[in-house]
Amino acid sequence: MITITVRYHNLLRRRAGLEKETFTLPEGASLRDAVMYLAQRHGPPLQEMLLEPEGGISLHLVVFRDDQLVHPDQHDTSLSDGQTLMLFPAISGG
Repeated sequence: MITITVRYHNLLRRRAGLEKETFTLPEGASLRDAVMYLAQRHGPPLQEMLLEPEGGISLHLVVFRDDQLVHPDQHDTSLSDGQTLMLFPAISGG
């Protein structure tokens, strides 16, 4: 098992109802697995911000893993024990 910490920012923090949490996943779990776990754990209020209707990770979710931006083509990269994920809703404006 690996231990992962996630920090929620902006609207995601309000939807999750907390600033951060720590959880365990099986060895070899990916970022995608972590996001799916969080969506299932917190239900519809957070799930609709984390996932697209067809179940993939939302294009409007910005993820950092240990202070490094994770690009959509890296969602299947394995996580390591002790890593921190920071989740932000994509924000646009003008």
